[in-house]
Amino acid sequence: MRSTDYQSRWLRLAKAMQPNTLVKALSGAPLIWSTLTDDGTAATTIHRVFSRQCWREDGVAGGAVLVAGAVFMLPVLVATATIYTSRCGGRVRKETRKSLPRQWAEQITLGVRLAVPPPWYYIFELYRPTHYRRAAEYLYRSETKSGIYDMLRRQRGCHASTEGLRDKALFGIRCREHGLPVVDTLATARDGVIEGIDALPDADLFFKPIKGAGGRGASRWIFIGDDRYQASDGQTVTREALQAHLCELSKEERYLVRRYVVAEPSLGDLTPGALSTVRVVTCIDQDGVPEATHAVFRMASSRDVVVDNFHAGGVAASVDLATGELGMATDLGLRADSRWWSTHPTTGAPILGRRLPYWDEVLALATCAHRAFGDQVAIGWDIAILDNGPCLIEGNKSPDLDIIQRTSRTPAGNSRLGDLLALHLKSAFAT
Repeated sequence: MRSTDYQSRWLRLAKAMQPNTLVKALSGAPLIWSTLTDDGTAATTIHRVFSRQCWREDGVAGGAVLVAGAVFMLPVLVATATIYTSRCGGRVRKETRKSLPRQWAEQITLGVRLAVPPPWYYIFELYRPTHYRRAAEYLYRSETKSGIYDMLRRQRGCHASTEGLRDKALFGIRCREHGLPVVDTLATARDGVIEGIDALPDADLFFKPIKGAGGRGASRWIFIGDDRYQASDGQTVTREALQAHLCELSKEERYLVRRYVVAEPSLGDLTPGALSTVRVVTCIDQDGVPEATHAVFRMASSRDVVVDNFHAGGVAASVDLATGELGMATDLGLRADSRWWSTHPTTGAPILGRRLPYWDEVLALATCAHRAFGDQVAIGWDIAILDNGPCLIEGNKSPDLDIIQRTSRTPAGNSRLGDLLALHLKSAFAT
């Protein structure tokens, strides 16, 4: 056998053993969703196409992993349900009077019937009868983040725009080329060298890995004068020490240096420790035009954090697309004290019913930005609302739907976004 054949087999095997493939396998989704009856709904179409493409694209090695995952699915399901019932069950019992054994049994049932991982029983409040009955309408992380989004990208061959979304430095360049307002990038740092500037400026700064996600590795440095900067934890360092710190960080991965910006003044009471942003999801419609389908306003939950990421402990509220009005705010729903708030948990500022400024401009910016990355089917935009209007922070090539479905308390599978995703999947992978 030729060496290239060996290499190809090893590459397929390596792909099959990737964490995302293992998560899909252990959830049982590729196997279970393939058995769903086609009822013509968008949600079922998405589940079924995802399942079929998993078997088609992962090859023999991937198929073996999927089969093995199905074998181990039940013990993993039992263990995970036990952990999350222990963590969240007491709170839900107080809210609903549903016993812990019943919560545990419902998680097992949903896992076996619909491949619903136990954490999402609590994230999507499937312990509520109305939500439980609609469990198949939700879109789950195992089929979206490294599932249908990646499948569509491979089919459409959109490598350049994907890299432009993944690499925050390239993202800024592409946005400026298209005349889009984007937060200033002052410098980059890699291999222990700061590129673009000779010295850090007298300005508030924000450091973030160029390919980081979920707020990982981010830090904020406020310029306090006399060549000194202060971190969010109160630590004070000199310019020289901060530059040395940045150089050290960049030896592990590339970093971006941005000017730290603050929200429009009327939103100041909703930004206790970090800049709050709007996450707007856009999707290409049936006519090839970007359309905003969902929006969420994200907020830091305490003063000692520097990012507003939902999966990093932040809170979020759904936004009415027509009016820019906020709904109730919530966290991810996986803590013993998870709850819903009509006011900010730290500042006490009103959230429910509040209208965001520059709302029409926010939606217009999101759809215009999608045109600059037009070969992508769906994108999640992080947009800051500043004193002079909305400004792009970054674009997400695989927009998270946990935050959308949790805050709206409504599944996305048969929403406008679900309809469009199903349309693209059917077009790309004829059913």
